[in-house]
Amino acid sequence: MHPIVDLHCDTIYELAQKQSGCLWENEGHVSLAWMDKAGKVTTCFALFVDSKLGDCWQAAQYLHQRFLLEMLRNHERIVQVRTADEVRTSARHGAILSCEELQILEGKLERIGTLASWGVRLATLTWNHENDFGFPHHQVGGLKSLGFAAIEEMERNNILVDVSHLNDEGFFDAASIARKPLIASHSNCRTVTNHSRNLSDRMIRVIADKGGVVGLNFCPSFLSENWNTSTVEAMVRHAAHLKQVGGSAVLALGTDYDGITGDIEIPHYDGLILLWQALEKSGFTDSDLEGMWYSNALRVLS
Repeated sequence: MHPIVDLHCDTIYELAQKQSGCLWENEGHVSLAWMDKAGKVTTCFALFVDSKLGDCWQAAQYLHQRFLLEMLRNHERIVQVRTADEVRTSARHGAILSCEELQILEGKLERIGTLASWGVRLATLTWNHENDFGFPHHQVGGLKSLGFAAIEEMERNNILVDVSHLNDEGFFDAASIARKPLIASHSNCRTVTNHSRNLSDRMIRVIADKGGVVGLNFCPSFLSENWNTSTVEAMVRHAAHLKQVGGSAVLALGTDYDGITGDIEIPHYDGLILLWQALEKSGFTDSDLEGMWYSNALRVLS
């Protein structure tokens, strides 16, 4: 079985919200039991906070503590990793920390250093609400001054800028000053499915030119006009378009597991073999697929 690197899941948030189940076994998409079935899996566990609920920093700290608890409980099976080398050399599953919604900083850029000390490697500037840094995908307006400052501080702390959820103007503002690769951890192609959360061809090319990657999102409404069903067939269309526009080096996985609902044809990591086979049948080479499954993401994390 091939190693897997998934650039986005919301599992820690889901476990904390439901206050039932654990990383070893639960009713969601991601568990160690399912990871074991798939082989060696490294997943970006997002510290997701809905800024409209307030107390963002406190909420982020709570999720971080839950993450640490799950790592401690399951240390024989999974370990927090921060670098590509740590992913490659560990015999256990890998857990990378990410942030979804930088409003957790509550205007205090010095907290980016704290996130770095936790091992956070990528962070979205926005989620679905306007915040101190900019505007989400469905609104207009470029990055705010704090957004530009945050990017500089993130890169100084070796945290990659994740442009998923960011709007178009904010995206190009971020691209204009980012010195390191951009990541769209869980986004698809707007040309294939016209959704504001998806990337235009121009955006895909910018990410590719900067050496970044786009994680294929399994969310039904980003994959097709059928907002309740996520199919392998639709995934293939988006992956093929990503490759056509950005080249094979831009391909990655960003399932959005435990952050999506509906009829998901690949509900757990062990089902990714179906996508591999479908992409292979459509003309993807072993090199393309190995890049999409793990090596492109590891390149960016190096």
